[in-house]
Amino acid sequence: MKGQLRHKIVWQIVRFILTPFLKLKFNYKFRKMALPDYPVFVLPNHVTNWDPLLVGVATPKMMYYVSSDHIFRLGWISKILVYLVAPIPRIKSATDWKTVSNIIKLIRKGHNICIFPEGNMTFGGETEELHATTAKLIKHTGAGLVTYRMVGGYLTQPRWSRSLRRGAMTGFPVHVYTPEEIKALSEEELMNRINEDLYTNAYKEQEQHQSPVAFRGKNLAENLETTLYLCPSCKKIGELTSKDYTLSCTCGLSLRYTVYGYLESLTDDKAPFNTVLSWFRWQTRQIEKIIKELRDHPIDYVITSDENQSLWKTQKAKNNSLLANGRLQIFADKFAFQAVDGHAFNFPFSQISDIAIHGKQTLIFTTINKEFYELKSRAPRSALKYYDIYKALTGQHNIYKGKD
Repeated sequence: MKGQLRHKIVWQIVRFILTPFLKLKFNYKFRKMALPDYPVFVLPNHVTNWDPLLVGVATPKMMYYVSSDHIFRLGWISKILVYLVAPIPRIKSATDWKTVSNIIKLIRKGHNICIFPEGNMTFGGETEELHATTAKLIKHTGAGLVTYRMVGGYLTQPRWSRSLRRGAMTGFPVHVYTPEEIKALSEEELMNRINEDLYTNAYKEQEQHQSPVAFRGKNLAENLETTLYLCPSCKKIGELTSKDYTLSCTCGLSLRYTVYGYLESLTDDKAPFNTVLSWFRWQTRQIEKIIKELRDHPIDYVITSDENQSLWKTQKAKNNSLLANGRLQIFADKFAFQAVDGHAFNFPFSQISDIAIHGKQTLIFTTINKEFYELKSRAPRSALKYYDIYKALTGQHNIYKGKD
């Protein structure tokens, strides 16, 4: 990779500038990460958009980051990032062998690679499922491994939120695995170790404090409906809306999101859930039951829909092209997009090879012909509901299997 000396110089300059800034902005405390002399993978859990920087200031040794290819579509900003730090692009909704090849080449040249194995920030407040091929990649390269855990990040910047909150964050290396240790472990054993090292639960973290930590900010509940889309009172999909500190449903359910990350009822009724995580877990289980009940409906029954959507076609690490604006619908067998100019775009599930979510509410998917699309929204709406419904309809839905 060209410019390696430049990348190392930039790394030290950026660390020098960002360390005091991040400590102050996030009340961030971290233990330094001493990377060994041999090349390693650094695997952190993923809790905020700032994670690459929060991990990076912990070590003086340069790392190359594997990043969503969305950062390569920012025009001149992308060009600067590529010149200064050369991130490795990865498409979230596809298996990308070119990315794997680039990683292997860098490891064999003695460089360190930082990957967030969840691939996504957590929606509910605990570590998401790790990418299944993580252990296989590490073992194949013969490199070492350093696991790094960050705590307090979810309540600092929930994935669904519009704004940051200031509370307290910590970061620390969990374990250094030598190439010899990794070689002695099976892929399953290594994945179990990584899962154990990186697991966090924002609400258990709160319970471990003598008194819960306050995460203060403005409009704390806004955009919460991008994660919590299923009302526990009326069981309707997509009827929840947020404003300021409250989350409400058309059925009358009204809750307040507190500075401690908990949900409190604003009516005489008890809150159905007191944490986003417990609601999220219930929602994950419940959507499977709802979809089973909908199987008796006609094939043209609209399960859920949203107006003011936009459909984009993308290319890896290049700018998107807008195809249309209009209404997004999901049926039992397809996504349908009705453009305002009358054009219709249909995406049968049989033609979709993979699906993912970028950020709060951008739904991305790949077709079996290796075409990449994005569905964006001008207003708050849940991409997660489309993702979960698609998974349930296609028999891929994962009932919650996390740690209670």
